[in-house]
Amino acid sequence: MAAAVQQYLQHLRLKNEAPSINYLQRLIQHHLSLIPYETFSKFHYFMDGPDLVPSLPDFIKNLTNRGWGGTCFTLNMNFARLLTELGFECSLVRVQPSHLAIMVEINGKRLYVDVGYGSPIMKPVELETKPLHVLHGFGEEIIFTKQRTGEYEIDRRSNGKSFVKKLIKWEPLLEEHISRDIDASYADQDENVTMRRITAVRFNGHQCFFLRNQTMKVMTYRNISELKVLELEKWMNLVNEVYQIDRNSIEPVLAFLKNRDVNLF
Repeated sequence: MAAAVQQYLQHLRLKNEAPSINYLQRLIQHHLSLIPYETFSKFHYFMDGPDLVPSLPDFIKNLTNRGWGGTCFTLNMNFARLLTELGFECSLVRVQPSHLAIMVEINGKRLYVDVGYGSPIMKPVELETKPLHVLHGFGEEIIFTKQRTGEYEIDRRSNGKSFVKKLIKWEPLLEEHISRDIDASYADQDENVTMRRITAVRFNGHQCFFLRNQTMKVMTYRNISELKVLELEKWMNLVNEVYQIDRNSIEPVLAFLKNRDVNLF
C-alpha cells in the first residue's frame, strides 16, 4: 500500500504533508486536473471483474499503465483511501441517486469533497456553516442548498439552467455500507444510462474537456466550443490525446456498446 500511495502522490505531483485544509484543497485541484472522470474503465471493471471498484494498488496500476481514472465510486473511494493513508479522517457519503462523495473532518470541521463527479468542485465545502454555497467554473454553477438536517441538494447548472440535481445524505459511511449502490451503478440495463454511453471529463488549466459519445465540448471561463468527430480513428486519437486513455482500452468498450445496440461508429 505504501508504494501505491507514493505512486499516487507522484502522479498528482505532490508530496506527503501533514493533513490540513490547504493541503486537501491542493490534492483536490491536482486530482481534477491530472486524473480523468471517464467511463471506459467502468466498462472494463464490469467485463473483467471480479471487483467492480479496484483496490488502491490496482487503481494506481491502471492509472499509470492505461490512463484510467474512473467514475464516482472508483475515484472517490480511492481518493478517500489515499486521504486515510495520508492521515486525514474521512468517510464516504451517499449522494442520491447513484453517486458517492467524501466527508473529511479537520479540526472539528466536516468538509464535502468530490473528485468523482466530472464537475469543477475544486475545493472542500463546509456544508454546515450556511444554508447555501455556490461554486463557479467552466460555465458551470454548482449550488449546495440545505434541505433539512443532514440533507443537502447539489444542483449543477449551465447558463442558468439546472441539468442535474442530487441529494447529499450527510452521514458518514464505510465502504461496506455502499456495496448495493455499487452493484446498482453497474447494472447492465438500458435504464442505467451510464452503462449505455461514453463520458469523459478532464480539467486542464483554464479548459474543461467534456466528451459524450462522439461529441467533445471544450469549455473555458468565457465560452464553449463543440466538436463532433465521426471518424473512428480520429476519435480514438482524440480520446488518447486529451484523456491519455490507452487505445487498447477503447475498442472493447465500443464492442460492448455495439452488442447492446448502441452504435457510435
